[in-house]
Amino acid sequence: MGGKEGARGYLYQSVVSVLNSLVAEDWLFVQIEPDTANDKVDISWLYENDEQEVTQVKSSINNFTKPNIISWFETLFKDVPNAKAFKLILIGTCSDPTTKFINKLNKNNFDVDELKGLTTISPYLDKLTVQLENFNLDSMESKIYTSLNKFLSYKGLTVGHHLLEMMTGAIVYQFIKFSTNGSRVSKVDFEKQLLEWVYFNYPEIKGDLPSNKLIVEFYHSTKVPFSNTMQSFNLQLLNTKCIEERKEQLKMVIEEIKSIHIPQIEKEMEKKAEVGIKQFALELLISSEYSTKKQQEVRDKTQRLLGILLSDDFFYVGNLKEQKVRLHTLFSSSPVQRIGDEFERQKFEKLEEFDYELEKLNSYVQQFEFLEGFLAIPLVLKNEGKQYDEKIKVLIKLPKNVEVLTPEKYQLPEYIVLEQFTGYNSILDLCLRHQKDSKVEDNINKSFIPYTLHRNFYDIEDRIKRDYSDFKWYLQTLLNFEIHNEADGLVLEYRFDELNPKENIAFPSYLLVKANESFVIYYEITSKNSQDVTTGKLHYKLN
Repeated sequence: MGGKEGARGYLYQSVVSVLNSLVAEDWLFVQIEPDTANDKVDISWLYENDEQEVTQVKSSINNFTKPNIISWFETLFKDVPNAKAFKLILIGTCSDPTTKFINKLNKNNFDVDELKGLTTISPYLDKLTVQLENFNLDSMESKIYTSLNKFLSYKGLTVGHHLLEMMTGAIVYQFIKFSTNGSRVSKVDFEKQLLEWVYFNYPEIKGDLPSNKLIVEFYHSTKVPFSNTMQSFNLQLLNTKCIEERKEQLKMVIEEIKSIHIPQIEKEMEKKAEVGIKQFALELLISSEYSTKKQQEVRDKTQRLLGILLSDDFFYVGNLKEQKVRLHTLFSSSPVQRIGDEFERQKFEKLEEFDYELEKLNSYVQQFEFLEGFLAIPLVLKNEGKQYDEKIKVLIKLPKNVEVLTPEKYQLPEYIVLEQFTGYNSILDLCLRHQKDSKVEDNINKSFIPYTLHRNFYDIEDRIKRDYSDFKWYLQTLLNFEIHNEADGLVLEYRFDELNPKENIAFPSYLLVKANESFVIYYEITSKNSQDVTTGKLHYKLN
């Protein structure tokens, strides 16, 4: 390659590195002419987990050929064998057969016979890309114009057509400064340098600096407006309509049971019946009346939950008997045939109904008492700037003496109410998730999909395991953060996909904590379109 072509190639190498950096996503660093084993890499993009994409730029006045392309890829393989992607940028022209080869290579669309002639590159085909460019100043400026306009828009800058044309023409000759003699440039520094160059050369747009203002604040529709200070509160769940209605229904059932009158059987009558009972011994007839232990359990729950003391008569079902031992569970009872009169059977059925609903109420109360033991922190992420942002990471830093409720520490609901606490429309969702209102968007990632396929074909033990597995999965989507124990406290890491200007989005759920004194919450925000780390603090005051 001659001097003119070489200079043109180096210029285009710099321009291409910046153009691709403007439109590419997720990269962390870019490096021009990095130090490699064989010095065959012109541009290197580095990603997370140290993954690398390597590029070679070739410029020629002659047509590129298929052997050229294969040979250049082979040199890249030898130079950086572990790269996640290999790319050739060809500045010039090629024949139609070579163009067809490039198209097939980019799509990895070769048939078996064609692959026989590509043995040296076939193991890498899913990692290969060829970008063919016609070195034409107008074409290059057009690409710079489009990419630069998109970049500036993301940064909140609106630049007129005439000014953008002037910037495009000038930037062709300025991009060479980004060739950093082998040193790496981070994405943040790269964008900062580019913006500084724009502001320095075109001060007329500096008055409309990019506005990227992400902040975290407290917000609750009834407790606190947007603020960085709030008084502590816990979720008041035990006095809700849900609990009160269940209590009233149970009190009505108690009265219905009391209204069913069954005469007491005299002891003498019981003795006379002993002979008759013995003849049924082979059938294992036993009394259907609750055991003394079971009666006491029901009494204790009723007094604690409803404030009502039940008498012995409440459980009396006369001479009602059943054919086999009755298995009591919270979920079902074994089907049995009961022998007794209509009133005895009616009272027993009402007792069973009462016992079941009482246990459900007890399970609700256990859950609500557990949740009320925590303080609730309602957080929202606000975009007060003028530009769209995405891939947002928020770190919430709490003192060490603050205990945070995590999925692992959550008290699992009793199975009798598990379904009511699982899923996006569940009681737990209504209790812990910030519901959408006119000021704040809710935050549901929809990643939870309950297991329902052929569920009823499993036995009760497997079904219970699957249902609890569903609950734990759902809980992870609700308390959706990573927690890090650091020397100076706890750090909770949240991720947000995107946020439009002037919009606010709730955190996935209220943050539930235990603390004995007021404390300060520190936060840090980074995002794709932010050049700097945003920091702030919130004051949570205990009464």
